[in-house]
Amino acid sequence: MNRRFEKTSLFLGVLLLFTAATAIFFWQWMPYLHSALIGPPEDNMQDFWNTWYVAVARIPGRFFFTDLIRFPEGTPLYYHSFAYPKLAVIALLSKIMGVDTSSLILQHNLSLLISFPLAGCSAFYLVRYLTASTGGALIGGFIYAFNPWHVEQAMHHLHVSSIEFIPFFVLAYLLAIQRKSLLLLLLAIILYALNTLSCWYYLFYVAYFIVFHTAYVAIRDRAYPKGWQLLAPVACLLGVVVVLSPLLVPMVRAAVGGASVYEVGSDTWVADVLAYPAFPPFHLLAPLADGVYRRLHGDVWERTVYLGWINVAVLAWLCFAAARRKDTGLVTYVLCGMGLFCILASGDSLHVLGHHTIPMPDLVLSRLPFFKNVRTPSRAIVFVYLFLGIGVGYAIGLASRQPQRLIGRWVVVVVTGLIVLDFFPARRLPMTPIVCSPGLAVIRDDPEKGFGVLNLPNSKPDYDSGNFYMLEQTCHGRPIAQGNTSRNVVLSLRDRLETADLEAQRRQLTSAKIKYIIIYRQAMGSQLPWRLADGPQDQYPLTYPVAYDSPDFTVLRVY
Repeated sequence: MNRRFEKTSLFLGVLLLFTAATAIFFWQWMPYLHSALIGPPEDNMQDFWNTWYVAVARIPGRFFFTDLIRFPEGTPLYYHSFAYPKLAVIALLSKIMGVDTSSLILQHNLSLLISFPLAGCSAFYLVRYLTASTGGALIGGFIYAFNPWHVEQAMHHLHVSSIEFIPFFVLAYLLAIQRKSLLLLLLAIILYALNTLSCWYYLFYVAYFIVFHTAYVAIRDRAYPKGWQLLAPVACLLGVVVVLSPLLVPMVRAAVGGASVYEVGSDTWVADVLAYPAFPPFHLLAPLADGVYRRLHGDVWERTVYLGWINVAVLAWLCFAAARRKDTGLVTYVLCGMGLFCILASGDSLHVLGHHTIPMPDLVLSRLPFFKNVRTPSRAIVFVYLFLGIGVGYAIGLASRQPQRLIGRWVVVVVTGLIVLDFFPARRLPMTPIVCSPGLAVIRDDPEKGFGVLNLPNSKPDYDSGNFYMLEQTCHGRPIAQGNTSRNVVLSLRDRLETADLEAQRRQLTSAKIKYIIIYRQAMGSQLPWRLADGPQDQYPLTYPVAYDSPDFTVLRVY
């Protein structure tokens, strides 16, 4: 009974500590969690649509197909960026907290922030298991949970930032092999599935970890895998395929059927060699790295892979100390794991300050069917941070246990403080205020059912405006002809819209039950340039009656 109480107290204490750290790290966001989305206007708007879809707009029994976007044809959602575990929780919470815009924004933001204390807790238990150090496990959990890449991803992608199940899987997997436990192996398969349901990239990254661990043990022991060293990887890989087959089969069927499920990017969104030491955008010393970031490829949130100067110094000391002790087992494991996932994060070729150099193994992976869905290689950095947390945690534990022979406890405290400060976001963290315009009430309150809305400029060539239109849809609730999914696997009215002849367009839209057109002049404070491909802008108010007009947008009625 006392032991169970101690375990519960430890878990609650660690969870409370990392929750407090989350509140301190992101104090700038705390007053606005009910009125603004975390992060600048980008994919967070699409993620909020996902929250609204699950809590409000989905049709029971038809989750994976909707005509709310890409109306009137609609689109399947098997390839969409759902973070299934969190959205399932939101679907339940919304029944208690409500589904008004303010409540949904709060639930969405909390689902992002919860990944920090949960990731810290899960990494804590993994590091503690491997290092036998509670203090080292705390700092290892911090490194994994609060690394700059995770902070950046939380501002853009709910699914990618859901990293909390990864250390729990690794722990269950290692324990299953050590204890030869079928129950733990089943738990590992379930956790593998939860990782994949959080983000499809983790289906591949966890598989790469399994292959790495199996190969590492085989090389270390100079023996082919057998017994549980063979059963565990095979069971996990096959088990997760069986568990997720209801989703995997339709995805494979769509790919085989010729749908456009693959996108480019495997040599764009990569971890550049010089990005590892470059201070991230919200670091106190970020201006020193401006010149580096301007030269790198891809979006800033994908190329942020800062490991931390203090962490690297501690890891270097650990290598020296382990060599002196002739106890390099865990250190070697950590360095090999970091090296492998750094290689995977490099993409098709090694990038050095934006320059393509030597080919990398991902050049092969990005050409294999199904594997080439992993088009943003830099996201493999999540496992680098996990191994880094293990290594630094081991070093802190080692130093704390032998203060006389190595370094004093006060040095451990100072180093720990510097590690925390090195990851602390000292600059302004952006948010996206959400305000539903009263002009959209014309569309929302229309008593007719089953009609759709066309947003202009057309979002087909503009991903960001498509996300914005999805956000606006949560205000009026009507199907829209635009909208983004992670993979646009169908053609719809958006792709064949008539723009040269507006009278012909009017007949086309009427036939498709598009009742309103919204012409946006600006979105989230930025101008939306009109495209010649969308037709003569000045003729739209002459062809369609104006239902609402404001400096931001005009609502036209088609029929």
